[in-house]
Amino acid sequence: MERRKNVYELVQERLDMIFKEFDNIYVSFSGGKDSGVLLNLCIDYIRKHNLKRKIGVFHLDYEIQYRMTLDYVGRTFGCNRDIMDVYHVCVPFRVTTCTSMYQNFWRPWDGHRQDCWVRPLPGGALTVEDFQFYNTRMWDYDFQVEFSRWLHMGKHARRTCCLVGIRTQESYNRWRTIHKGVKERYKNYEWSTKIDEGIYNLYPLFDWKTSDIWVANSRFGWDYNRLYDLYYQTGVSLKRQRVANPFISEAIESLSLYKVIAPDMWERMIGRGNGVNFSGMTARHGNPVIRTAPYFIILLF
Repeated sequence: MERRKNVYELVQERLDMIFKEFDNIYVSFSGGKDSGVLLNLCIDYIRKHNLKRKIGVFHLDYEIQYRMTLDYVGRTFGCNRDIMDVYHVCVPFRVTTCTSMYQNFWRPWDGHRQDCWVRPLPGGALTVEDFQFYNTRMWDYDFQVEFSRWLHMGKHARRTCCLVGIRTQESYNRWRTIHKGVKERYKNYEWSTKIDEGIYNLYPLFDWKTSDIWVANSRFGWDYNRLYDLYYQTGVSLKRQRVANPFISEAIESLSLYKVIAPDMWERMIGRGNGVNFSGMTARHGNPVIRTAPYFIILLF
């Protein structure tokens, strides 16, 4: 009987295909655990195979982030510059908010509210002046699609892919993104979605479990966002340990942690959207439990 391949071996096969068939590749990197592992897999692949090419790193900066996330993103950008093209984007697109009864969106890096920004604009960031396709009606997901077209044209690419670190285990919505029946795919790979002619989203980690992510970080000694250690120590459930826009529904449960972990940031966050303070008071992330070891260590033994 043929031995069943593990998820690491399977993702290496997927990367073989990706790097052979796509001349323009970039990773959507949020600073979270999944996109971090995906980026590290690509970096290791390029190094191992001595490829004379770069990989794009696309980071949508939502202005409000924990210091540990900012530090991790900064460390990642600072390393492997020889094989990275970094696109650090700070644009005031519309972003969903679930903190208000009166607003359904807010805008990070809103030029009209610069006095309320929670932190200064990062050096080297790409702004509205860099994207002629931007308009004020855009949502963040609209921007991501238009960015892929902009990059594809700018690189004069034959075939472009955006590597996205979503996994079917995380939620039904993410399962549906990958497995929805009515969509065009790349060569019938179920973990692909056609965006436009010659442009695809690929999800090479679609079958990884949370434990696989943390085992990989430990086994290969990869850097990761230390915010996850704090999430674990304060009892935030695994499915709520997200690095994203803090005002979306999936993040509301851990919104109040900003008051504890980043009180200075929290004071400025209150002025960035209606209902933030009330949501922080009423949201619950479970019973706080202080633990002493990062959970990925426990998963290994």
